[in-house]
Amino acid sequence: MNLLLAAVLGIIFGLGAAGAVLVLRPARPRAAAALASVTDHTPVTGAAGDERVEDHRWPPPRMRTDLAAIGLPPALFRQRLVRTVIAAVAVPLIGAGLLAAVGMGGVLVPAAGLSAFAGLIAYQLTCAHLRAAANDARDEYRRGLATYLGLAAMRLSSGAGIESALRKAAAAGHGPVFAAIRAALDRAAILGQSPWDALADLGERVGVAAFEQLGATAGLAGESGARIGTSLADRARALRLARLAELETKANIATERMSLPVVALATSFLLLIGYPAITSVLTGL
Repeated sequence: MNLLLAAVLGIIFGLGAAGAVLVLRPARPRAAAALASVTDHTPVTGAAGDERVEDHRWPPPRMRTDLAAIGLPPALFRQRLVRTVIAAVAVPLIGAGLLAAVGMGGVLVPAAGLSAFAGLIAYQLTCAHLRAAANDARDEYRRGLATYLGLAAMRLSSGAGIESALRKAAAAGHGPVFAAIRAALDRAAILGQSPWDALADLGERVGVAAFEQLGATAGLAGESGARIGTSLADRARALRLARLAELETKANIATERMSLPVVALATSFLLLIGYPAITSVLTGL
């Protein structure tokens, strides 16, 4: 029985190690796939195209948007997710193996069920952490966009050209948001794309609708620097007001959450004080 249990555990560990090696082994990118990832307009066929199709199967689009918001490549996220799930699955199996080694049999089936449950929980927690981090990153994108639009409007009001104002405003800031804006503008210059379209593509990629609305607003303003400057200033003001309203809502929610423990504590204190009197009335003492 011990020999059979050891063989089963060995097979499980061997399959898990082989799967981990196959999943975590970095793939060498093809030149065509790398070029297509830069342009996103070049159709890729053949083996490189198959790799791109395979690469887009998982994570799903929603999760890819979250990954783009935090600047994490999907391949790296897959590696982290696989490591986390494998670690969660392996711990109960290792514990069952140790218990079986000291003579405690009958633990393999419960350990297998616990391993499956632990793997599912690890997967869900990792995805939930990704969603929370992406939401925080989108808040930073919206705040950074308001600052960026204010700087661009100031440049336009001083007489600078549209593209020059956009580039100088992007160069004036620091952090991942301004770095993403600079990368979008550089990519637009390489592909001959409008900067507004590039910013709209950035918003679509990271899931921030304010960038996409910016492209439509600037398109309606026309090519006049003064009108675009006014439009950008109004847009920046609207984003700041929306940000303040969101912060006020979060503060109110936090205040309501803090009031619940206070109410519970006050109720417990009143019950503690009134319990002797209620007991005396009920018992007639």
